[in-house]
Amino acid sequence: MSEERFDRLENQLTQVIQGMTTMQQNMTTMQQNMTTMQQNMTTMQQNMTAMQTRIDSVEGTLMLAMRSGFDSLQTVINDLNVDLNVMEVHTERNARKNRRINQRVTAIEARLDDIDN
Repeated sequence: MSEERFDRLENQLTQVIQGMTTMQQNMTTMQQNMTTMQQNMTTMQQNMTAMQTRIDSVEGTLMLAMRSGFDSLQTVINDLNVDLNVMEVHTERNARKNRRINQRVTAIEARLDDIDN
């Protein structure tokens, strides 16, 4: 084998070795990037879980606030209904009393008219 050919082969081998070294470095970088990406995905999953917990908490708080608000409104409505029922009873009693008084006044006026005549 000639010296020139040997030098060419040596140069080609050197280039192949350099290419393999570069490829190994690139593979190492890719592995590091994959590991970083997996860590980021894990972090994102944890963040999503935490966010879901917060959303559930806010939803529970809102539901509790809405229920207590509706409960207090229902209590007020019930109180108003009771008051209205009591007022209706008093109104009916007053109407009866007014009719009786009107009947008595009419009877008294009729007696006074009879006495005057």
